[in-house]
Amino acid sequence: MRRLGIETSDDTSSVAVVCDGRLQAEDSFCSRLVLCDELTPRILRILDGDLEIDGIAVSSGPGSFTGLRIGVTTAKALGHALEVPVVGVPTQHILAMGCGAEADSVAVVQRARVGHVCAGIYAVKDDTVEDLVSVQLVAHEQLYELIRDANLVVGNGLAEAAEADERLGELNVAGVPCGLAQASVALKLARWPAQYSFEQVAGLRPEYILQSQAERTHGIRID
Repeated sequence: MRRLGIETSDDTSSVAVVCDGRLQAEDSFCSRLVLCDELTPRILRILDGDLEIDGIAVSSGPGSFTGLRIGVTTAKALGHALEVPVVGVPTQHILAMGCGAEADSVAVVQRARVGHVCAGIYAVKDDTVEDLVSVQLVAHEQLYELIRDANLVVGNGLAEAAEADERLGELNVAGVPCGLAQASVALKLARWPAQYSFEQVAGLRPEYILQSQAERTHGIRID
């Protein structure tokens, strides 16, 4: 089995290839403002021009609106063209698993709109991630009460939130590069359907958690 992973939820994106359960290659790159231009060429490069794959795992959010749309849309287009399954993997699960250690409770804190983060708490064990507190939009001032008992904290939203509540700086924070979601981890967490289904792939949507500015100010629905 040869499968492709795509992760585009933040300013650093990645693509990865796994063959028979083993990581063959992974490419991480700064994708801010260049993701549209860079993603497909990097996918083709990491696949070495061989599009014979058996599935695609893609980070499904929350995260950057633009990044998630590009990543999920690219994954769906490839899935339809190659007639292979496409599986969305929650970005917070990827970040929790990416810490590289089993933990009873890992808090994942991602940047969101001004004064807020997307945060959830997870148990990580035996290559699985279980929701303890599902991801939600949380104000900086409320974050400490939500995550204070977590064994470990990871994500790009903690530093800014700590400016509003200095107690957050006392928590056990996972070091670099744990705050970066990785395509290889998305592949590890993916749960694959038995076969390709047009309806399943077409129905895959990013999980934004919060509304975009266009939705808030103009009532425009964005899938």
